[in-house]
Amino acid sequence: MNKRTKTILVNILLVLCIGLGVYVIQRPVVLELGVFTGSNWDVPSPQNGKIIDHAIALFEAEHPNVKVKYTSGIIKSDYSKWLSNKALSGDLPDVFMVMRDDLSTFADIGMLDDLNDDIQSDTTFDAKKYYSTSYETGNIGGHQFALPYESVPTLMFVNQTLINENHITIPKNWTWDDFYSICSQLTKDTDGDGVLDQFGQYGYTWQQALSSNGAHVFNEDGTKLLIEDQKAIDAIAFVRNLYRLNQGINVTSAMFDKGQVAFCPMRFSEYRTYKPYPWSVKKYSSFEWDCIPMPAGPKGANASEMDTLMFGMSKQSHHKRLAWDFLKTVSYEEKIQKQLFKYSQGVSVLKNITNSKTVQKYIQEDAPKDQNYNLDFFDETMEKAVVIHRFKEYDQVFPMIDSEMQRLLNTNEDIQKGISDTAEEVEITLDKK
Repeated sequence: MNKRTKTILVNILLVLCIGLGVYVIQRPVVLELGVFTGSNWDVPSPQNGKIIDHAIALFEAEHPNVKVKYTSGIIKSDYSKWLSNKALSGDLPDVFMVMRDDLSTFADIGMLDDLNDDIQSDTTFDAKKYYSTSYETGNIGGHQFALPYESVPTLMFVNQTLINENHITIPKNWTWDDFYSICSQLTKDTDGDGVLDQFGQYGYTWQQALSSNGAHVFNEDGTKLLIEDQKAIDAIAFVRNLYRLNQGINVTSAMFDKGQVAFCPMRFSEYRTYKPYPWSVKKYSSFEWDCIPMPAGPKGANASEMDTLMFGMSKQSHHKRLAWDFLKTVSYEEKIQKQLFKYSQGVSVLKNITNSKTVQKYIQEDAPKDQNYNLDFFDETMEKAVVIHRFKEYDQVFPMIDSEMQRLLNTNEDIQKGISDTAEEVEITLDKK
């Protein structure tokens, strides 16, 4: 081979190498995303997917060589199993939605990456911008395994028509005593047939009473059972007395819908769904209704449980820097978080986005023009909300506790003894693990 031919071949190889290098450099990085279709709050939410699509468009515009892809059409009830199967096959998405009940399991089996290092090294990130309760939902034992995306507190729905007709005023910072007194006044036989047909409340649970009295079933990591605390015992006793007002009659949601019940705890997502037209006409057309904070126990506050949908990063991801950036886009970027009010029924996890004025503005825009709603308590409700941590054995032992608490509420058994016996059984079960 002569010198000229060698030179030509070398030049050809050089061009090919350069071309291959350019191809490798320009080939887009694919970031896989795991999401489910519809609302996390089990209410109609046909436009919920627009938020994710907008987040992807914003992220890709800021990262020109990155494409974000996801599998569409996965429904919420199938999502956890779908994600677990992806983990088993080694094909877990780089970033994925995490429901509260899945957090502990996903972290325990190594699906979720610990975000502490990312949080500490990122000078543009400030966890104080979140509602502390929303942010805390993704924390296990001091390790942040997910960032909050969307939250929903539980509030007390009120049949305002029934309250007004009976000339009752609900105090602003109302208590268990106020709650019980109003329920007692409203529980009555209105048609004179000897059977109660109007009631104070439907759906108020012993767990909600614990939350409003500063009590908990377990500590954060599930290593200690707290239900024997006096605050928890008092909460069970209060709910038992409240239930006894109904004289054994099974009060149902249909009774609330018909205007026969004054109070019913519901998630704020239901308030957002059914307050505006046309939902209010379809579901609650016979009375005016509103929502207020939960009643405070003597050792607690006007607090209730809050549920939060989160996003986490796969421990298997090969693009963790990009995954962290996308986590911030959906969770921390104000442009995206504002869209929760437009396309979803939850609220933003950022304090300067979700405030009483913002919440009231969006509710008012969808409501009839002659109606005005006072939600000035919303900031405080978000700050006081209670996070229920789910640890590995939670789903096994909590049904045992709930069953025993329900039995205590409907019997004359000594509450302290019943709780003590239940605690002993639960601790035996946990010790076997």
